[in-house]
Amino acid sequence: MNTERSEKFVKEWAQNVNSLRRASITCQRDFKTIPEEFFPLLCPTTEYDWIPNWGGELLHSKSGLAEYNCIFRTSFFGKDEIWCCSRYEPNRAIEFVRFSVDTCEKMEISVTDNFDGTITGKWVLTVSALNENGNNAVIELESGRQDFERLLDTLTYYINNGEMVS
Repeated sequence: MNTERSEKFVKEWAQNVNSLRRASITCQRDFKTIPEEFFPLLCPTTEYDWIPNWGGELLHSKSGLAEYNCIFRTSFFGKDEIWCCSRYEPNRAIEFVRFSVDTCEKMEISVTDNFDGTITGKWVLTVSALNENGNNAVIELESGRQDFERLLDTLTYYINNGEMVS
């Protein structure tokens, strides 16, 4: 099998070292709930119940809720994004890949049952730049951790109080 062309491409790519950035942050939190009550909250439709000013447009879904291959659009984070659910394991894990003009982001969420009436949720957000503006977004990712922690605070409030934070 002749792989000359692909080997040449890879060699040229490696010599020009890609200038686009990529970074990840991880957030983890315990919640006083069980997986069956928690997992449905990780959905663009049910987020209307617990995220103030949430806005999303569901584009493809059989159920109207999060499911494998559902697609929705948001502009909640200050940029227009298209989200696709690329992994869906009820009560265990969900993953979204989202695109904007400047970045491609992967949000991996896992849910661990602690078997004591609590769960541990773990979020891994990986942001990959698609251009120079995206590089700036990657640089700012670490400062975005505080915004993400505040979002988790609203989720904690909802779980503990049964209503959206006011």
